[in-house]
Amino acid sequence: MSDDFEATEETNLIEFMADFFGFSKLSAALPARDIYPPYLFVGFFSFLDLAVLQVYVHFNGGTHVLIDSPNVVAGYAAVLLGVYGVRYMSNGYEDALSAARIRNRIDRSEVDRFRQTVSRRTKVIIYVTAVVVLYANTVLNVGIPNRVTAINFLFTWEFVFLPVIVEFALTYYGIHFRLPRQIRKADLNMFFYDPRNMGGFAAVGQLLKRSYYLYTVGLLLFFFLVYGAVFLPSDGYVPGVFELVFFSTAWFVGLLSIGHSMYSIHQFMSDEKEERIRELEGELHAALENPYDINNSRIADQEQLEDARRRLEQVRNTRVYPATFTMWSQIAVSVLLPQLLQLAVQSAL
Repeated sequence: MSDDFEATEETNLIEFMADFFGFSKLSAALPARDIYPPYLFVGFFSFLDLAVLQVYVHFNGGTHVLIDSPNVVAGYAAVLLGVYGVRYMSNGYEDALSAARIRNRIDRSEVDRFRQTVSRRTKVIIYVTAVVVLYANTVLNVGIPNRVTAINFLFTWEFVFLPVIVEFALTYYGIHFRLPRQIRKADLNMFFYDPRNMGGFAAVGQLLKRSYYLYTVGLLLFFFLVYGAVFLPSDGYVPGVFELVFFSTAWFVGLLSIGHSMYSIHQFMSDEKEERIRELEGELHAALENPYDINNSRIADQEQLEDARRRLEQVRNTRVYPATFTMWSQIAVSVLLPQLLQLAVQSAL
């Protein structure tokens, strides 16, 4: 049986929008045919805003946004990171489950549970709800000052940036919350002969770690977007309580996600290891006469005893976390860095 795992062939929200607006055809027509259409899609509208619309504003009595607030470039970088992150996490999800040889561990019906991180229906419902909220906020609270801002307020944010945010958030959620739950429900057997000594879940641990890195980079870009005005020439904007609370909440959500996913996998591995130890304990009892009396016990089956001991040693040496000490150190740095930066800036204000 092949070890390759393939998720459901499904166009995500970003790919759907890129295809809807013709960027898939554009990608196919370009000499470099391997350009991912969502990159063209997001790149085009970012260029349209910064190099066309904002230039028009600048030469018609306004000021280009990068002159007023250079830190907003972090927002556009974050959107491109989101496109990259969705693709990376989706491919990493398939690679991790292939490396875990999931198709060899459980029945086909159980494998189907892993085909999607989050269903298309859920994504569409959340996306449509977010579009309605954005439109309501724009019309009722923000208003539309001019035609240029109308393009952003009524189109770019809803149909370019929002699909990236929703798809990234739900893909990340699927990896850190749904995947550990599905692994536990499927009751996967651990591979106690794993040369990495992680029960066959090393690739899953790498996926959790690297997806959290992407989240952290996005948080750092948000930090620069919000607090960059403090260090760069800008319109004098100073972040307030709302920005502080939002950033701290986003940081805590990231901490919760990596803590939850790692602990869930640990708990599953620990339970599996304990179950196998109990089974082998029973075999050791069966191979001995008077097993509770060390002075009068006798070996009833030498071969069974040696075999049980050999397997017990293999089980006992298996880690119950899909991570090494180095990985934990890297995760710790990623957890602490955003909050330390935020606290440093707050103390300087």
